[in-house]
Amino acid sequence: MYADRIVKFGERFQGRLDSTLLQGALDYVGYSEESLAFEILCDHICEYDVSISDEEYAEAIQLALDMGFSLEEGPFKHLKGLKS
Repeated sequence: MYADRIVKFGERFQGRLDSTLLQGALDYVGYSEESLAFEILCDHICEYDVSISDEEYAEAIQLALDMGFSLEEGPFKHLKGLKS
């Protein structure tokens, strides 16, 4: 249901996030694990201090909300500090 949105979001980080990490996270989409793929992708963005634009941040937050994630937990609460 969210697969296309997650892949498009992830592709925006090509060149800013190690390609192996990016592809590893996005591979979960192919196994119908969209929630896990998005959470891992956001974990990597936070762990490796990848700066995100305001637009990317808004997209990530909206996707997290649409998927039913809590913005007070996990990597989502840390994304705001990475905005460029």
